[in-house]
Amino acid sequence: MSDRRAPRQRVLLGAEISEAGHGAPTRHRVRDLSPVGARVDAAASLAAGAMVVVSLGSLSGVPATVAWVREGDAGLAFETEIDPEAARARAPAALAPRPAPAAAPRSYVSTAAPTAGWAAQMDDPYRSKRR
Repeated sequence: MSDRRAPRQRVLLGAEISEAGHGAPTRHRVRDLSPVGARVDAAASLAAGAMVVVSLGSLSGVPATVAWVREGDAGLAFETEIDPEAARARAPAALAPRPAPAAAPRSYVSTAAPTAGWAAQMDDPYRSKRR
């Protein structure tokens, strides 16, 4: 770990954090990122001083220590410096929606003729016209 006050970038990246040897990874959003650390949200389950492994944007397996936990956010101190630009490259959006299964493209305008009610007879030249 080096300078805690390294220049920070405001980002919105997805991250998965695993505590060393404790269960499944949890999903978080990274709000601030620097070469030496990150601020993540939804981190109330983390404890200050815990050793974790972070998958961050396009980087995976980054060892870190939880430096602090406050109001649901946590500060992570990376064991070795990272390249924030490499983390942002091809990074999935935080909490991005899952892609829909491959199917025919959706059309929001129906081209099918109506089959019920007065609309079904709208174009019929022989329909009775009330006046």
